Amino acid sequence: MKYFAKERISNFNIHYDLYSLDYFLDCTQKLGLKNVELLSGGKGLYFDYKGFSDPKPVRRKLEQRGLSCRVISPHNCDYQYQFAAKDEVLRERSYEFFANGMRFGAELGAKVMQANSGWGFWNEDQEEAMKRSAEMHQRLCELGDQLDVTIACETLRPQESKLAWNLEGLKKLFDMVDHPRFKVMVDITAMAVAGETVQQWFDTFGTENIIHTHFQDCDPYGHRVWGDGNQNLNDLLKAFKDNQYEGLFSQELTVRDYYADPYHHDKRNITVLDQYFY
Repeated sequence: MKYFAKERISNFNIHYDLYSLDYFLDCTQKLGLKNVELLSGGKGLYFDYKGFSDPKPVRRKLEQRGLSCRVISPHNCDYQYQFAAKDEVLRERSYEFFANGMRFGAELGAKVMQANSGWGFWNEDQEEAMKRSAEMHQRLCELGDQLDVTIACETLRPQESKLAWNLEGLKKLFDMVDHPRFKVMVDITAMAVAGETVQQWFDTFGTENIIHTHFQDCDPYGHRVWGDGNQNLNDLLKAFKDNQYEGLFSQELTVRDYYADPYHHDKRNITVLDQYFY
């Protein structure tokens, strides 16, 4: 059964790290996709706490290929900037980094910024780290009001954070932030590692608050091409369909073996997804 239009699939440039932005966009166009999620970095996608590169050339590249960037993804895992930073200087620089990511994304037409809880220090009171995360997201939500950009916060894995690594932690953060610009997203890998289901996510947050997903196969770790893991693609898509999900299905592929020839693995991925997207 086919559940969603193919235009709901979003390509993510994370596994094109060794290739130019133009190559990634050309490959995405050849795959017949219409949307991309862009990870910050070089190739015209640079921003830090001081400012950001000119987004106009990137927007032209997208428009020339009939593509849209609907989600901006600032580096926020293995990076110096994070949402629950304790050091005052780093906390302010983190805010400016993510704020510039939001500004940069807005210039490209993105309405969503991908985020997580951050992690703080593991040997400190986790309640304090959670408060810092909530305060950071509240500040960013206020900027989001000005830019018409909404945060989509995912869970991390338990090896990455002691804060929002499962539904319980993310629901706590969601309630603490308590802002209409703060929504959530499902990462299939983090969800599978936590032993959760798509239905549990919709039961916890409601359809109106789940606005994005990193939708890849896993076993349960890894971010894999569909068919390289052990998830039931039909059942997952049916759950999203039954709950009237309206966001994108972004392909976050991070297995290093994919990086040498990302287009080859993208074609494998789309061949599987085409069975369920019309």
